[in-house]
Amino acid sequence: MSDSKGVSRRNLLIGAAANLASITALGRGEAQALRPILPQSPSVDTHAHVFKPGLKLAPVVRYVPNYEATAARYLEQLDAHGVRFGVIIQPSFLGVDNSYLTDCLNLARDRLRGVAVVSPDATRDELLRLSDAGVVGVRLNLIGVALPELSSSIWGSHLEEIARLGWQVEVQCKAAQHAVIAPHLVAAGVNVVIDHFGLPDPELGPEDPGWRALLALGASRRLWVKISAPYRLGAGGVARATALYPHLKSAVGLDRLMWGSDWPHTQFEKTETFTGNHAFLDQVVADPTERASVLAGGKDLFRF
Repeated sequence: MSDSKGVSRRNLLIGAAANLASITALGRGEAQALRPILPQSPSVDTHAHVFKPGLKLAPVVRYVPNYEATAARYLEQLDAHGVRFGVIIQPSFLGVDNSYLTDCLNLARDRLRGVAVVSPDATRDELLRLSDAGVVGVRLNLIGVALPELSSSIWGSHLEEIARLGWQVEVQCKAAQHAVIAPHLVAAGVNVVIDHFGLPDPELGPEDPGWRALLALGASRRLWVKISAPYRLGAGGVARATALYPHLKSAVGLDRLMWGSDWPHTQFEKTETFTGNHAFLDQVVADPTERASVLAGGKDLFRF
């Protein structure tokens, strides 16, 4: 039996117990607010964050929100926009303490999956516990930090474990860094998910050499890209995103593109909404059939 099938069986066996434990951890009020509304659309929001004040923070942080973005509020957004599934990404300011993430996943196991942040020396047992809770990948948020030594033995072993679990590695960094990081990940045999269009240089756009090098990996069929957070592309972000989309579709493939709300839009809370970040696809992906594909993208990758 493969590890992925074993993980699925464990998920079914521990689900009820995990749900009960999470109600205690999160508080009954928040748990009761998670209504079992299941929209009929197969759409997936592949990028959102949950947090609340008082959680343990990472040793070094760039930004810490002073408000709460709970799983209950997130599911309300999904319901209001007819989105069936959601993927919760561990925010960088919470570091490798994924306890709040897994508590939230355990409250809505049929609708939510998670992407955790872990140390490269994380044990197999630790990864399996995360997998049992609904985690299906790890995140490398490399904005403002040194690039990891992916060629080292510790990273080599770590990536082997991730590949064995069938997880994906999600990367957020500038396009120039993708040209260094992504080839190592693809060569390691893991699925690679790129945040926010790959973040090419705002002035260079589709001509960014690092972004072009990233797209060249599309032929590996191990590369997925999120059509998300155009406001992180610089001024006039939707127009920039519209220019990038045809290149992504051609190089990566329509079936490897997926949408994310980036809720609650950290650092852009005053100008961005879930509604706006659901609607921008109408302009970026004008063809309705293609748009439906992007909205449903990631369903199998994230194991819904």
